[in-house]
Amino acid sequence: VGRIKLAAACLEAQRRVLNEAVNYANERIQFKTPIINFGAIKAKIAQMATNAYAGESACYRAAKNIEERIAIREAEGNSHQEAELKGVEEYAIECSILKVAVSEDVQNTSDEGIQIFGGMGFSADTPMEKAWRDARISRIYEGTNEINRMLAVGMLVKKAMKGHVDLLGPATAVGEELMGIPSFDTPDFSELFAEEKDLIARLKKVFLMIAGSAVQKFGPDLEAHQQILLAAADILIEIYMAESTLLRTEKNAKRNGQESQAIEIAMTQLYLYDAVDIVIKKGKEAIVSFAEGDEQRMMLMGLKRFTKYTNQPNVVALRNQIADKVAADNSYTFDS
Repeated sequence: VGRIKLAAACLEAQRRVLNEAVNYANERIQFKTPIINFGAIKAKIAQMATNAYAGESACYRAAKNIEERIAIREAEGNSHQEAELKGVEEYAIECSILKVAVSEDVQNTSDEGIQIFGGMGFSADTPMEKAWRDARISRIYEGTNEINRMLAVGMLVKKAMKGHVDLLGPATAVGEELMGIPSFDTPDFSELFAEEKDLIARLKKVFLMIAGSAVQKFGPDLEAHQQILLAAADILIEIYMAESTLLRTEKNAKRNGQESQAIEIAMTQLYLYDAVDIVIKKGKEAIVSFAEGDEQRMMLMGLKRFTKYTNQPNVVALRNQIADKVAADNSYTFDS
């Protein structure tokens, strides 16, 4: 329970820091123009807003899932206390993911806030200095982020070994797919998020490929290979955060119309773009560290295939679109 609560607290801190940074950037004049108009500042504001939106999306998703499980257990006759404990326990992996992702995002947000404030940001007279110090402890509270990373993957592997989750089956299917001839058909990406959904599905294959191969190679001793676990955890985290962001935006687009979600769509696409880069880096790091020879070459080929865009997004345009909206509102206004 503490981990998802900490994530929610960090989200509120993120929004406050972002609002302070935007207010300052709109007011601070340099070279006869507010610094919010500079591309370098826009990039920071866009990233801060996107990370806050992604963190909210993942927290909403996990909280709703836990709430539903508690209701089901209460309907089965459990007391509220028992239902709550069991409900949270079933989503312990997600809680660890949230704790890591959001605590690191609030740290990065406060760091960029200092940068936007310039020298004043380092002074105790401005809110950024305290925000950074307050954010720093969140990576230690409720278990360090390193522990929570290893817990997220470790719990998933243990569930698989106990037969509660089928990990090796899908991992084997991915291995067989790699041995086959890839499809050269042109997919239909005309619907909203069609390409992004396809890409997220392929990112899941990256995780299955790496986690499945690591389990087969190390078995119960996988826990001793912490750097492999950390790399796999970062892949798992990015998949969950990107998918949560997409699901939230898609739901609101269907409910309120796609035009009303233009900025949220941009943030979803920007987050996924950055997530893919992290998956590529961490995937390669893991593969070259435990696989050799033909197996390594095959897995690296799979990593390249599964992380490939058909249509690359215009990242600078996405950032500018997001930053311009936040600047115009002079605050973060996407928390619905």
